[in-house]
Amino acid sequence: MMDTINKNRLPMQKLKNIQHDKSVLVIGGGVGGIRAALDLAESRRNVVLIDKSYSIGGLMTQLDRTFPTNNCDLCTVSPHLSENTRQIHLDLQPMTRLEELTGEAGDFKATLVTEPRYIDMDKCTACGECHKHYPDAVRFTPGLDPRAPTCMRYPQATPYAFSIDIEKITDVAALQKVCKADAILPDDTQKTTTIDVASVVLSVGAELFDPSVLDNFGGGRFDNVVTGLEYERIMSASGPFQGDLVRVSDKKRPKKVAWIQCVGSRGINKADVPYCSGVCCMYALKEAIVTKERFAESIETTIFYMDMRTYGKDYELYFNRAKNDYGIRMIRCRPHSIYEDSETQDLSITYTLEEEARRITEDFDMVVLSTGFRVCETNIDLASRLGIDLNVHNFAKTNNFNPVMTSRPGVYVCGVAESPKDIPETIVQASAAASMAASDLPAVMDLPETDIDFIPERDVSEEEPKIGVFVCDCGLEIGGVVDVDKMVQFAGTLPNVAVSQAVGYGCSKESMALIEESIKNNNLNRVVIGGCSPRTHETKFQDLMRRAGLNKYLVEIVNLRDQNTWTHMGQPEQALDKAFKLLQIGVSGVCKSRPLMDQTLPMNQNALVVGGGVTGMTAALQLAGQGIRVYLLERNPNLGGVAKSIRRTIEGDEVAPFIDQLIKDVSANKNIQVMTRTIVVDHSGVPGRFTTGIQTGARMNYMQLNHGVTIFATGALPNRPDEYGLGTHDNIATQLELDALIEDDPERIKAMNQVVMIQCVGSREPGNPNCSRVCCQTAMKNALRIKAINPYAEIYVLYRDIRTYGFQEDYYRQARNLDVKFIRFSLDNKPEVLLENDQVSVLVDDTILGRKIQIDADYLALSTGMIADDETTEDLGMMFHLSRTEDNYFLEDHVKLRPVDMSVRGNFIAGTTHSPKTIRESITQAYAAAGRAQTLLAKKEINLGAAIAKVDGAKCAACLVCVRACPFGIPFINEDGYSQIDPAKCQGCGICAADCPAKAIQLLAYEDDQILAKLDGLFGEVN
Repeated sequence: MMDTINKNRLPMQKLKNIQHDKSVLVIGGGVGGIRAALDLAESRRNVVLIDKSYSIGGLMTQLDRTFPTNNCDLCTVSPHLSENTRQIHLDLQPMTRLEELTGEAGDFKATLVTEPRYIDMDKCTACGECHKHYPDAVRFTPGLDPRAPTCMRYPQATPYAFSIDIEKITDVAALQKVCKADAILPDDTQKTTTIDVASVVLSVGAELFDPSVLDNFGGGRFDNVVTGLEYERIMSASGPFQGDLVRVSDKKRPKKVAWIQCVGSRGINKADVPYCSGVCCMYALKEAIVTKERFAESIETTIFYMDMRTYGKDYELYFNRAKNDYGIRMIRCRPHSIYEDSETQDLSITYTLEEEARRITEDFDMVVLSTGFRVCETNIDLASRLGIDLNVHNFAKTNNFNPVMTSRPGVYVCGVAESPKDIPETIVQASAAASMAASDLPAVMDLPETDIDFIPERDVSEEEPKIGVFVCDCGLEIGGVVDVDKMVQFAGTLPNVAVSQAVGYGCSKESMALIEESIKNNNLNRVVIGGCSPRTHETKFQDLMRRAGLNKYLVEIVNLRDQNTWTHMGQPEQALDKAFKLLQIGVSGVCKSRPLMDQTLPMNQNALVVGGGVTGMTAALQLAGQGIRVYLLERNPNLGGVAKSIRRTIEGDEVAPFIDQLIKDVSANKNIQVMTRTIVVDHSGVPGRFTTGIQTGARMNYMQLNHGVTIFATGALPNRPDEYGLGTHDNIATQLELDALIEDDPERIKAMNQVVMIQCVGSREPGNPNCSRVCCQTAMKNALRIKAINPYAEIYVLYRDIRTYGFQEDYYRQARNLDVKFIRFSLDNKPEVLLENDQVSVLVDDTILGRKIQIDADYLALSTGMIADDETTEDLGMMFHLSRTEDNYFLEDHVKLRPVDMSVRGNFIAGTTHSPKTIRESITQAYAAAGRAQTLLAKKEINLGAAIAKVDGAKCAACLVCVRACPFGIPFINEDGYSQIDPAKCQGCGICAADCPAKAIQLLAYEDDQILAKLDGLFGEVN
């Protein structure tokens, strides 16, 4: 229970060591605002983050998990939202709003108003006693949680403190007496401050639609009709039923659960909005899959939908898993009403199947309404205070070729405040907005570096191991599969374990404070954390060790989640046995851990950008604007990439003038060295000190480039599958070719009577299983342009799902209003193309008419989308040791938390080399990659870590085995006659240590006695 973790909270970090007199103001403490603030702080920019709520975190803190994409990971959201809030450049100010913004970009004055909390945040332990005794006077949003008096709404609130409505308190002295921490401040007052800021990042998000305003679904009236977010809370370990799925009405587990999509979105009714909210399909799939994972065949899950919009990277694979692996029913229709049985409170849904033309009534125990985003009145008022324009849907209006730039220079926007989007896109846009905001400050290269001061390390070399074991439950991620209490009891019986304790969400601020306190109070000298992956959490716990005065290499992370509970979700007994073994391995291994020193080297401040398309040029310009030297490589003779073949965007903007200006700006920038006809041939080095060999020019001259970071923007290829007669007839072409034809030969367009477009050609099929994302919006764009030239042309769009997400739905609606005809087909019954007497005809099943129809087409446009440039990504992936997806795109490090970072630190991806996307989205990711690269280049030194090979000269026989074995060519025989390994070049792979016949080489942090100790733990007897 998180309410027990409430002592000695870490104080909120305030600004200090300021290097210049202006900050960046970030408005909104959701996932986008936090990402933007962290990027800026890591780039040594001063940041003030404000949020009107009493806690930082936003909507995402109510989610236990997001849907898996790569590698079936279930990404825990909330533990990462407050990551690194101790940053010395970051000032968090909850319960604060912007009153006024005056001035101009680079020189704003922001007037902030902070409401009184009447609670001292440094003293409040969030014990809940004030809320328990004065529930009407304590600001708290429990939602569905009846345990509100004893726990927070979610376990990751920052700050972890309540707020008092003092006007509702009649006896302040009594309230003060209730608070055992003496945290009540009855004389607290509203505070107004004015700060100098160079730029503003707006990340206030949006509200979720309230379905109670609809009378046909029973939202707010029927207990067992809940929203998607309410369903999340019901299923959450920190929710009202501790993660048990039960009906609100009778607390019984439902046997049939239905999801209804597009509630309040994509509609024409008074309460509806016309746009697509972009996230509903994926969170419904996630909720249905999680339900099936936990309860297997005992619950039947059904999703009612119009179009399944799984348009993101690997989202289509997730959709297929939902159908094929989990047996989730997918019914394509939009039910009109839900009816409740007054006695049983069961629910009935009446719907009609398109292909059967009959009404069906089906009973369900629970119905989940998938509600989307709405702009609230406070956001509209805030936009007025900022002086920025809004679009027709009241979201921030942005430049189509710079989606984070608002109408007011110096004010940038990210996340749902700009348009409906999911977490990865919000994170990308947040990094992009942070990068743009930093442009209004002095170049980071000119700023002196500051360090975080830790207390001196305690010398534990002469001490016997005294170990603390701290086991996380991660909600239901670990605790829902294995018994955490039994693991704690078991760990307490292991040798040298002095403390064994459960810590809930171990990476939360409060849990980490508890662990730090335990280390100090119990004089621990080693720590084992049983929780999540060290890949995402090790750095946080290493910093905790330093704050506690211990060397950071004296902590061992036991991966109970990824390597146990996720992989053995249906085998709780075996998973518990394995957890015992894993903990025993961790404890045995940490006994042999020893303090190590990190190796550091000067940072190379140059950047390498591979790919000279729109994405690469944008990233290069953004980095160059911060005083960073950029090498921009392009294998073709000219810059521009595939975008040079696109004439207009769906918004109607001409692409060519934009690209021409971009090329001019890049070519004229003194900080960018453009190299066309250039290919990468080799690569070596460590993050911050890379060396890349290239062949350049007509003669392919070889040269080496030294750089600190690399951005890959190599793009993707237009797909040209051998389908539907493509390439055999002049009137059969791709949408890309039709785009040029509309612009270059309008007379031919005027002569067309019937145009047919076939969607998903070569996409969402074996060999290219994912959605190409751009095809539906391209079809809408070209259909509307044809109608503008030739209003009488009949246009038929043959589709499987229309995926015009976000505001693209407006263009889909326009096309329907202009009588563009849409005919759906399935993968099993694809259209046929006939060629007779030079006439192109298309035969397709019309499910509405219930028969096949033949359309004689003057032009057949195939929406072929994109495919990865397999040869390029394979070659670069091998040289730079980077991972790829099954369909050959580069794989990001973490789909949610680091969507533009790659697994090898110092490498970043942007644009269509990551996955299919529009020009607008590629530009956003280019700014994001540049921003993330700046967080690394802002450092003067690089930390190589301690995992390097070390040679014992007394044992070395100079046999040359290590010299031959090392894949990086690092070892050499020195003047003294034994092998020497340069720590600045060592990659820490350990091959030399494994191959050395004399055992003269040890890989620090993975030495023989440590590995053997872990083996002893693996094969030892479990007590």
